[in-house]
Amino acid sequence: MRAVWGCAWAVGVPPGAPAVIPAVEDKDTGAASGINNAVSRIGGLIAVAAMGSLAAWVYAGVLGTAAGSGIPGFGEPPPAGLAPGLDAARLAASDAAFAAVAAVTALLCLFSAITAWTTVSGERLPWARDTANQHG
Repeated sequence: MRAVWGCAWAVGVPPGAPAVIPAVEDKDTGAASGINNAVSRIGGLIAVAAMGSLAAWVYAGVLGTAAGSGIPGFGEPPPAGLAPGLDAARLAASDAAFAAVAAVTALLCLFSAITAWTTVSGERLPWARDTANQHG
């Protein structure tokens, strides 16, 4: 459930900002910007946690049974004197983990771009801007 919630925030916030903030009345722009900033930060935190979990999961999956043979866990420094074969397996697992994170991130960026392209109309505002209250 948390993954679905995180994906919803990650997909919904970026295309929503340029559409929502200009669409609110001038007096509400500050509140809209603040809410957008808070939601964006929460989405970023969820994304970092999700991508870290994905990397650790892929790392463990690539190592499989070799993980119990003295290879450190994901993000842990290798011990001194680690056998070259085990170090190569650790590096290959790290590469696979970061490749998975890059692929998922690229797909989420593509999905966000498609969402923005198909949902932001580019039409004028439904009301006239109040130019008397603008500072200039």
